[in-house]
Amino acid sequence: MQIVELQPFTFPVPFNVVFKHSSATRRHAENFVVQATTDRSAVGFGEGCPRIYVTDETVASCLNFLNEHRESLLERISDVATLRGWIDDHKSAIDENPSAFCAIELAILDAFGKQSQLPIESLLRIEKTSGIVRYTGVMGDSPFLAFWLLAQRYRRNGFTDVKIKLSGHAKKDRRKLEVWKPRSRGLWRVRLDANNLWENHRDCVDHLATLPTVYWGIEEPMQARDFDSMIHVAQELNCKVILDESCSRVDDLDSIVGESWVCNLRISKMGGLIRTMELADVARQKGIELIVGAHVGETSLLSRAALALVQFLNNAQLAIEGAFGTYLLKEDLTEEVIEFDSNSAIALEELPARARPGLGLEVKDSKLISLSG
Repeated sequence: MQIVELQPFTFPVPFNVVFKHSSATRRHAENFVVQATTDRSAVGFGEGCPRIYVTDETVASCLNFLNEHRESLLERISDVATLRGWIDDHKSAIDENPSAFCAIELAILDAFGKQSQLPIESLLRIEKTSGIVRYTGVMGDSPFLAFWLLAQRYRRNGFTDVKIKLSGHAKKDRRKLEVWKPRSRGLWRVRLDANNLWENHRDCVDHLATLPTVYWGIEEPMQARDFDSMIHVAQELNCKVILDESCSRVDDLDSIVGESWVCNLRISKMGGLIRTMELADVARQKGIELIVGAHVGETSLLSRAALALVQFLNNAQLAIEGAFGTYLLKEDLTEEVIEFDSNSAIALEELPARARPGLGLEVKDSKLISLSG
C-alpha cells in the first residue's frame, strides 16, 4: 500500500446552540479534514479540531504542517508500521501540531483499512469489545434558565454523568451546582471544568469551597501544566484533578503519578489515535485513571475514532464525552451519524460502522471546502 495524495479541507458548520466556557464562545465548528488516497484508489478521511486555546493551532497552521510534511509522508508511509515509524521520527513536530497530524493519521488509517478491507480496530490490533458506552452531558457557561432546561433534558434522556463548565463567578456557579445537590441528583456523577481559570491555587480553593460539594473532580483548575498548584487543589478539596490542556503528550506524565490525577484523552489534542493509545498505556501503568474526551464540534469521524479508543481501554474509562452529532451540529459530515441515543448511550455491538473497513463511514465530500488553493 502507498499513500499517493493528501488533500486538505475544512468543514465550517454552525452549531444548533451557542457553546460558552471561560476560554471561548463557539457558534460553529472549525475542523481540519484530510483526504488520503492510496495507489489502488482507496480513499480515507480524517479530522482534527484545531483550537488555539488548547494546542495553539488554527486551520491555517494545520494546512502549513501538511504542506511542510506532505512529501515525507507520501514517500515513507506504506503500512501501519511505517506510519508508526514516521510518528516516532517526528515527535516534536507533532507535539506542536497535534490536531493537524490527527487528521492526517486518521485519513491514512481509514484509507489503509478500506484498501485492505479491515476495520480500524483490526488495523491497530485492538480487540473488539461489546457493551454499552454511556456519554457525559456537557453543560456550558450559559444563563441559568438555559442551564436548568438543559439539565432537565439530560435527566429525561437517561444521562447519569455530567460535566459543568465554571464561570469563576461564585454566585453564578453556586446557583448552577445547587441543581445537582444530593436531594435532586439521584445517581448523577458530577465533575467540573474550569478551563484554566485561576493563576493562584488559593483563589481556586477559596472559590470551590463556596460551592455545593456535589462533584468528584475538577478539570484544569490552574494554568496549563501547573502541576504543583493543581495537586494542592486536589489535596485541600479532597477531589481529583482532571488534566486536559496539561496532558497532551507522554512527557507530561513525567510530572504526575497516583490517584489524585485523571487524564482526559482527546484524540485530536494528542496527535492522533496511535499516540493517544501510547499515552493511555503509560498512564495506566502509573495508576492514573482516564476519560475519553472530545472537542466541542467534532464530527462523526472523531466520534468513531474515539470508540476505537474505548475498545482499546476495554470500555473501562471513567467517562466518555462527545458523540453529540446533530444534537449540536446543524449537519454532520458523514451519512451515518455517530451519536448517542435517547438514553445517552451507544451499544458497541450495534454500531454498523464497526463492521465496515477503515472508520466505516461515508463522507459527504460535497460539504467540504478545499484548502488546496
